[in-house]
Amino acid sequence: MQESMHPARQRAGFVFFGLLLAAAGAISDARAEERLFHLGVYAGKAAEERMLDILTRYNTGFRDAYLVALAPGMIVREHARWRQELETQVVKHFGDQDHWEINAAWLARWMRFPWDHHVDTRFAAGFGLSWASEVPPIEPRAKLDEGESARFLGHVIVEWEFAPPGGSDWSVFTRLHHRSNASGLFDGDRGGSNFITLGVRRRL
Repeated sequence: MQESMHPARQRAGFVFFGLLLAAAGAISDARAEERLFHLGVYAGKAAEERMLDILTRYNTGFRDAYLVALAPGMIVREHARWRQELETQVVKHFGDQDHWEINAAWLARWMRFPWDHHVDTRFAAGFGLSWASEVPPIEPRAKLDEGESARFLGHVIVEWEFAPPGGSDWSVFTRLHHRSNASGLFDGDRGGSNFITLGVRRRL
């Protein structure tokens, strides 16, 4: 008899299907003139601390693991002060781990800050799915040395973007690139990783 689908994989499938529906709805509602493609390239180093510790304490050590990512994206809906985007990433890891990673994410980007006339600033946060070509060696971590991870995990993005005032097509950004089991939604008991990265983006 064929085994039933693992509950975590089933939940992950529902999440993936929901993301596809949300993306399709957003794109179908967006007018052609509102669609704007962009291409980002970023690189970074693996952090030792967990995501919440990095975001709240602004302090972490680093591990000898690195990534380089190519990240094409698309604006799917504009709002008065923020916008929705879809992004995919092709990621190459090297150092303590050597594999490929493919991600897809939905992002919300806040576009207005009081100092934009000096530095055009935007803040983005997003979530999606991440697939690795092998189980990343640095990800099993309970105290960073135990636990389990998996090839298929959740993906979270937290990013600050900066550009010259006046609508420049170029910008730079710093991003926290996160993989985890999303509190049990995916396989991987304690698996996860965080990379602190810097990048450049060009509107197309």
